[in-house]
Amino acid sequence: MGANKVEFESPRSSGSIGLEGRLHSANIEGKAPGVVLCHPHPAGGGEMGVSLIRRLAEELSARGFVALRFNFGGVGLSGGNFTDGADEPQDVAAAVQYLKSLTEVNLEQVHLAGWSFGSWMALMALAEGLPAVSCVLIAPPLIAYDWRGRGQHIATSPARRHYIVGERDQFCSVADLREFASEISPEDAASVTVLPGADHFLFDRESEVVGMVAERL
Repeated sequence: MGANKVEFESPRSSGSIGLEGRLHSANIEGKAPGVVLCHPHPAGGGEMGVSLIRRLAEELSARGFVALRFNFGGVGLSGGNFTDGADEPQDVAAAVQYLKSLTEVNLEQVHLAGWSFGSWMALMALAEGLPAVSCVLIAPPLIAYDWRGRGQHIATSPARRHYIVGERDQFCSVADLREFASEISPEDAASVTVLPGADHFLFDRESEVVGMVAERL
């Protein structure tokens, strides 16, 4: 299934930059729901073309979504610099705004999904007030961030949140994720799904994860 190359601006507080993306859409009738997909940390090879993010875009578009995957600033052909979480939530917001500018997208049905670093950036964008109907967080790397106390800010977002984590995740223990989700709300705590035997990289589990994300959006 093909994807169209797109470019859009991220008006970061440090200065506007251009971001590159790929837009997937198929089986669109009338206004369709939209979803922004956020990639893992580039230090580990994360970019919009990693297999899980690409497969999510393809599957969601086949199910009637307009799916946008993009590179954070400083990654691939996107302009600016990678700031390790300082400005990337603004990139997420810019991707949502671009998606909402498309005539085929239902403005009341825009969703988020992210894997690893991308999931944390999606959460931080929600905490900063980005509107979304729902958000699926795959393996947020809590070991890398000071997450305690953040829940009260995320809880202000009306977005439904769902969490997926491997039982053996090296960067997001099940116990930490359950504690973090409980800090946000009882609903979040009840929305944690654990994949038996899987680790952070989800080898041989991508099809399973793609199906779970699609079911939750």
